This record gives sequence, structure tokens and C-alpha cells, in this order.
Amino acid sequence: MGTEESISEMLNELISKVELILPDKTKHSFGSLEYFLPQIIKARDEKLYLKDNWFINSPRWLGEYGNTKDEEEIFDDIVKIELFMRSKRHQTNE
Repeated sequence: MGTEESISEMLNELISKVELILPDKTKHSFGSLEYFLPQIIKARDEKLYLKDNWFINSPRWLGEYGNTKDEEEIFDDIVKIELFMRSKRHQTNE
């Protein structure tokens, strides 16, 4: 699987997780995931992740104190995707 396909698959998995969590208000706080979901869907659909300067614009409070376990897992997934993207960009710039 190539880099583009790998990132697309990671984003699909992230979107699926968020969609499963959204209906249960006890699994997320501050409306963070309602804010986040349309942005990440747009990034996937328009392949914005292929741009060199693109990053996942998560709500600023996601990953801070007071998050639910599910929000922490989403934040961890975001970090993993961004690290993967950075490593691939670094490889192509060498």
C-alpha cells in the first residue's frame, strides 16, 4: 500500500471512530468531535492531506485535561497519523 492509500485508510478509520462516538454525548465533551468530523471528512474527500503543509486541525482542547477516554483515543490516532505523514514527507525530502 502506498503512502496516499495508507493515509486515506488511516483517515477512514479515524472518521469511523468519530462517527461511532458522536451519538453518545457521554463519550465526548465541549462539542469537540462535532467540530472535528466535517473538517476531517473534507480533508479526506478533497485529498487535502497530499499538500505538504497540511495538518490535522483538531480542536485545541482535544488532548488536554478533562477529555473522555474516547477523545483521548481519537487524539492518539491524530498524533499517529501526523507522525506517519511527517516521516513520509521527510523521506521524500532526503
